[in-house]
Amino acid sequence: MLFIFGCILMVISGCDEKPVAVVNGGRITEKEFTGKLKDAAGQQVLQQMIDRQIIQDAFVKAGLKLSEEDIAGRIEEIQSRAPSPEVFQEYLTTRGITLEKLREDLELQMKVEMLATKDVQVTDEQLKKFYEQYKQRYDKPLRVKLREILTPGKQQAQQALEALNKEGASFAAVAQQFSVSPATRQYGGQRPATPIDQIFPMELRDVVSGAEEGEILGPLETQQGWYVLQVDERLPAEQATFESAKEQVTKEFKGSKAVPLDKLLKQLRQEAVVKIVAPEFSELASNYTGPQELPEFGEQQSPPVVTPETKQPAPPPAEQGE
Repeated sequence: MLFIFGCILMVISGCDEKPVAVVNGGRITEKEFTGKLKDAAGQQVLQQMIDRQIIQDAFVKAGLKLSEEDIAGRIEEIQSRAPSPEVFQEYLTTRGITLEKLREDLELQMKVEMLATKDVQVTDEQLKKFYEQYKQRYDKPLRVKLREILTPGKQQAQQALEALNKEGASFAAVAQQFSVSPATRQYGGQRPATPIDQIFPMELRDVVSGAEEGEILGPLETQQGWYVLQVDERLPAEQATFESAKEQVTKEFKGSKAVPLDKLLKQLRQEAVVKIVAPEFSELASNYTGPQELPEFGEQQSPPVVTPETKQPAPPPAEQGE
């Protein structure tokens, strides 16, 4: 039995010697790698993990509820801001996160928002006053969805236009062939829906304002280069009412009265039971001034369990004008 236990220990300790890279025949082991990470960012990561657990526990203690439907709705809202599913996937890829990681980040963010506004009381009178004060914010102006081909010179723009005029031509295929726009080329030239007065470059606005759906425009000279455009869709202006905007008004009104994040986190840290056990991170103890006595192991209550760090995601660019 002791022999088996000793073998297990040897296997476990051997994992630390597993290489993560081999450089000119020399190994960089997992132990060396994780040790460097711990030295470089261990204290910061540990504090983020503790704070995350504090937020999760406070959310449960407050009796707040967050459904999977609510989280899915927030994800759909972010997805809808991207001009295409491919752009949304590119957003995730460039940030090195998966859809599941985004979901976890948004869940934590939404819980923080709910904790910060849980004590805000609202009445219809307050909401209507807030709505009247910021009424234009809830209106949607006329917007257009454009496809673009950007070229460095007029000759290339003219060639792109001639290619588009051929029978059966695809704007997306021509954009991939001729466009040099880093933002839209790989997505068939697609831009998100945008109010006309927010279209850039500014030289395009007058031409686009009178164009019809499906119309191809160009070549158009701007300071950025020569454009060929197609108007995919014109979205009519929408005037909001209090009832149609009430959900958004309520959310924004509560947000305007929310407890600031730093104040909320300071309060939660003071209420939490946190004991920094690792001596190398003892400096963190000064951030947590609540009770320091942890329950004995084996009791009904167990020490807090920390979960991995999450970074707040920056959503894709919102549909302009909304």
